[in-house]
Amino acid sequence: MRILFHIVHSPYSRRTRLALAAKGVTVELRDVRAQPEFFEESRRLSPLKTVPVLVEEDGRVIGDSTAISHYLDRAYPSTPPLWPTEPDEALAAFEVASLADVAMNTLVDIGGRYHPLRTSEAWETIRTEAVERVQRALDTLGQRAAALSRPTFSRRGWSAPDMWLFTAEHWLASLPTRVPTAPVAAQILSLGWRLPPELSRWADQHRDRPDVRALA
Repeated sequence: MRILFHIVHSPYSRRTRLALAAKGVTVELRDVRAQPEFFEESRRLSPLKTVPVLVEEDGRVIGDSTAISHYLDRAYPSTPPLWPTEPDEALAAFEVASLADVAMNTLVDIGGRYHPLRTSEAWETIRTEAVERVQRALDTLGQRAAALSRPTFSRRGWSAPDMWLFTAEHWLASLPTRVPTAPVAAQILSLGWRLPPELSRWADQHRDRPDVRALA
């Protein structure tokens, strides 16, 4: 059985699960937050020391959600591609993925990893620059989503850019509900960014998808 080491609420893990579902690839899910031994095993297997981590049946290991998705396209070519191959759609897809990553990675870094440094004199300058970068990315994503003439970024339907954007929007929108159990959520919310309503309206079209509902 293939194994996916993941974190239930992580957008990086969730988009990997959506990619696996789209490819029809089944895995055993191992939540590294629920089982300390899973956490240690995932760190031993991947030099990135992050999740998700996919372990194939023959023991091959690959980490990083984006790398996993590109691997899946090549390892399982008989299934519909996750990433569009037509130049115009590929350009839009990679832009969406990059902007989503900029927003999430920056918020995780400033609101999580580097938040203990907020007493530094340089903190406010760094925070302001970071939040401006996040907001530019989110606003551009909102514009791209609002300009679509269909629910998905690819003409053939649900694909990687949709998975990347949906999981990012869901993670950002759900942060307030997680404050009581996740202090880092409050820290991220305190940074001063806003979620464009265009993104939420776009995501609303996909919330009842069976693969999305299965993430809960």
